[in-house]
Amino acid sequence: MANDLNGAYQGRAEKQFLAEGEQKHVFSMLGDTIAKDLGYEDLRGMEAIYRYLIDKHHWLPHQVRSLSVEDLSLLFDGYKTTEASEDDK
Repeated sequence: MANDLNGAYQGRAEKQFLAEGEQKHVFSMLGDTIAKDLGYEDLRGMEAIYRYLIDKHHWLPHQVRSLSVEDLSLLFDGYKTTEASEDDK
């Protein structure tokens, strides 16, 4: 029974880590798009995400870096890039 519980826990943990990695990849790609849209020439990926949040909300760097993937998902829910906005026209 203990082996079954341990195996189930390991399976759930592995799925959670994979899902979190996929979300981070999506945010990294979004960061590249934000950098392009906003002219952050020296920033890519998560660094561009952090800069965007600092500029928009006037938060400090340590505040944006401490956000979880779930927090970022809430903050960017419904976010439209310039490319997506142009497609809507």
